[in-house]
Amino acid sequence: MEANAAAKTVKKSLHIAGAKKTHASTTKATKRAARAAGRAAGPVGVVEWKPDLRAGQIVRALGNKRAAQLLGVSESQPSRWRNAQEVPGPQVAPALVDLDHIIARLQLVWDGAVIGDWLEGPNGFLEGARPIDVLLTHGSVPVLEAIEAEASGAYA
Repeated sequence: MEANAAAKTVKKSLHIAGAKKTHASTTKATKRAARAAGRAAGPVGVVEWKPDLRAGQIVRALGNKRAAQLLGVSESQPSRWRNAQEVPGPQVAPALVDLDHIIARLQLVWDGAVIGDWLEGPNGFLEGARPIDVLLTHGSVPVLEAIEAEASGAYA
């Protein structure tokens, strides 16, 4: 809401100042101002949870295509999140946060090259389920427990 108000204010000020811009450039300037306003004073939570940084971490660890596949979104989404062109919707945002957390924990235990395979492979600590499926359906707690169990050398 506040981003829309900021965009309207910018658009109005361009009109009042008599700026002679084409519609396309005015629209681009308005969108840039709205994005900046959204980052600066946008909806509660947008700035704090930093989807651009989280998406960047996930893409660095898994690659853009694999990140999109695991999150069930189009291949272009993680790039748009990473570049702050879009904010993940309410259904995928919790999964993005959880996946970022899980990847960070996995990076403490294993080499980055095996993280994607671990997420997609069957896991004995999760009764044979894939960690990514458990993460998306039950949240991060059971997956964190599986990471801790494997890291400590426990047997399933």
